[in-house]
Amino acid sequence: MTTVKQMFALQELDIILDRVQNEHDRAEYELNNGDAVGNLETELERDAEWLQETELQRKATKLEAATQKERSESLNSQLYGGEITNPRDLESLEREASNVLQLVEKQETALAEITRKIEEAQNKQSELESKLGEVKAAREIRQTELRASLKELSAERAGFQGQRSKLTEDLDPTSLQQYEILRKSKGGLAVAKVERGLCQGCRMSLPTHQQQRVRGGHQVVLCSSCGRMLFLG
Repeated sequence: MTTVKQMFALQELDIILDRVQNEHDRAEYELNNGDAVGNLETELERDAEWLQETELQRKATKLEAATQKERSESLNSQLYGGEITNPRDLESLEREASNVLQLVEKQETALAEITRKIEEAQNKQSELESKLGEVKAAREIRQTELRASLKELSAERAGFQGQRSKLTEDLDPTSLQQYEILRKSKGGLAVAKVERGLCQGCRMSLPTHQQQRVRGGHQVVLCSSCGRMLFLG
């Protein structure tokens, strides 16, 4: 006949197994998820694409600035070369020269800003590459630790599972099924100790007759409040 003492021993073993399994799951998840490395690599790829595009923009701006500068020099040469004497033509030429000069200044300002941004991006890229190297090195060390931990936890889990199999061999199927159902519905605690007349599962006081039945130890007694199996330790 299955006793509550056996069920309580099974629960103690299951609690240990749950802990080992949770530790195993956490270690396995951490081993297979390198978010820090992946995020840094993604950021570096994105920054490299931006740098490539911005370098092309800088070349185009530099070329445009050089073109406008040549045009400005040509206009100034015409303006002060003495070849044009008509006041209206000179006035028109002055306006054009002034507009082109403004364009040159605008392009040079834009070029300086683009260059500044590129330098900042290059510095950031260097820092990210350095950080990525450190993170990868740390991750390799951590992965070695995690693999060793998983190996130990797997061996520990197998040992406890073997103990559980031996223990459940002596339990009748009906009691074991009842235990499994309660354990699932009661947050992993199917069996509760009775101390000072209280069920330690729900902290409710037990009726006197129920306490006496628990003390008798001849049958499985369920708490009238939470429905757990009661065990007098």
